[in-house]
Amino acid sequence: MSILLLGDVHGDYRILQMAVDEAIERKASAIIQVGDFGLFPGNEQKFYQVCQSDIPIYFIDGNHDDCTRWQNYDGVGKVFGNANLYYVPRGSVLELDGRTIAFMGGAASIDKHWRLKDGHHWDMNEEVTQVDVDRLLKNAEGKNIDMFITHCPPQTMIDEHFDPRNKLWFGVGLDWHDPSQTFIEEVWHKLGTPQIYSGHMHRHVETSVATILDINQIMEV
Repeated sequence: MSILLLGDVHGDYRILQMAVDEAIERKASAIIQVGDFGLFPGNEQKFYQVCQSDIPIYFIDGNHDDCTRWQNYDGVGKVFGNANLYYVPRGSVLELDGRTIAFMGGAASIDKHWRLKDGHHWDMNEEVTQVDVDRLLKNAEGKNIDMFITHCPPQTMIDEHFDPRNKLWFGVGLDWHDPSQTFIEEVWHKLGTPQIYSGHMHRHVETSVATILDINQIMEV
C-alpha cells in the first residue's frame, strides 16, 4: 500500500475531497497533510462531511492554523467523534503503512504584520519551540525514523532553493529569519536525516532526501 501526502490546503475542503477520492482510487492506507490545514469553526461542517470515508486523514498545524486549539491535544486524537480526521501534535511518532514517521508542525509567519493590520487570524503559538523538539527526540529515542513530516522545511532547503530577496516582497528585511527552520534542520539531523516532506513555501522542490510540496499538491509515497 501507500500513503498520500497533501500540501497546504488553507481551509479548502474541496482539495481535501480530491485527495480522499484519489486515496480511495489508489487504495492508499492514509492521507497525511503537511500543515496550513485551515480548520476553523466556520468550515468544520464541510471538513466533517469530507472525512466520513474509510481513509484516515492525519494533519499537523502550520502558521495558518488554530495552533492554540491544537495545543490542547496531548496525543494523536480525533477531531470529530465519528469522522476519520486526526490531529498529530508536534513531536509525535507514529507507525503507519509499515513506516515509522515523525511529525513536527509549526512555522513563523513572514506576513504577520499584514495579517495583524488587516485583522486576519494570527496565532502566537505558531512557531516550533525547543519543547517541541525535545518531545520529538524523546518519542523517537531508540526508533529508526523512516519519514519526517514537517510544515516548515529545514534551513538548508530554504537556503539552497529560495532567493532571500523574496523576503523584501513581504516588507521585512533580508535579516528576517524563522527560528523554526533552524529547529527543523537540527532535529532532522539528530533523527539521522530520514526522508523529509514539508509544505509552507507554496512551491514544489524535490531532492534525493527532501521534498517541499506545493500548495494543494497530492503526492504518493
